[in-house]
Amino acid sequence: MTSRANAVVVGYDGSPASQTAASWAATEAERLGAKLRLVHVLALPVSSSPFGIAVTVEFEPLRHAAHELLDKVSRRIRADHRELAIEVVVEFGGTAPTLLQEATQARLVVLGSRGLGEFRDLTAGSVSAHVATHAPCPVVVIPADWSSQDADGVVVGVDGSELSIDAVDFAFEQAQARNMTLTAVMAWHDPVRTGPGDLLPLVYDLDALEQESAALLAESVAGHSAKYPDVVVRQELVRGHPDDVLIDAGRSAELLVVGSRGRGAFRGLLLGSTSRALVHYAPCPIAVVR
Repeated sequence: MTSRANAVVVGYDGSPASQTAASWAATEAERLGAKLRLVHVLALPVSSSPFGIAVTVEFEPLRHAAHELLDKVSRRIRADHRELAIEVVVEFGGTAPTLLQEATQARLVVLGSRGLGEFRDLTAGSVSAHVATHAPCPVVVIPADWSSQDADGVVVGVDGSELSIDAVDFAFEQAQARNMTLTAVMAWHDPVRTGPGDLLPLVYDLDALEQESAALLAESVAGHSAKYPDVVVRQELVRGHPDDVLIDAGRSAELLVVGSRGRGAFRGLLLGSTSRALVHYAPCPIAVVR
């Protein structure tokens, strides 16, 4: 196992979103006793001659400019985190594949919700969603305009699925490290179709559905509370669509944690619709755990 295994990896391209992500990642790396690994990805530079023949552009000037960009942000980070070990990496290729390769030996990957270059050219947040879908480690996506000034507490979305359990454990660890209250939120609603051939019950009892959801929420946090006895836990059962409920819960949170796929996701999709929506629209940093 290489030294990268104890690293927090952050994708950095100089955009406001990646600057916010780099600052968040530096604080987290210092807390974990890990190194910070700043990764800048350059698309393979190719231009066309007047005759339509592809001509490869010189790599070195681009590489040099990228290293200057990373050196600049490294100096800014070291001003606040003097003991933090920082590595800089410049790679040519696709942004998502490069970050996924970095993720194979990282403790955490941190990304801005929007960026420049390939980040900007793709649908907003698509690189973040792709990395969150496939990365073997937790992925944290930071909104560009997020500030921790009025943020307080960690929120975790619960639905009783296996990945939800992993998300709850990650959220407890984060709440303990930050000495913050953890709010476990579960959204419940009338039965809905979750895929082809899924039949809805003709009659269902809303009170029974609510009670079942409340029991599942309590069960989801019970074992973790024993492992993290110092964490104050609140349980919130909210009737509504999970996207809306969790976005609202995250408005005053320092971190929102979800599993990459829950009970309501279509089979075959690695990133559930709720997780994908939150990667795009969460008002605070969101950690996707799988």
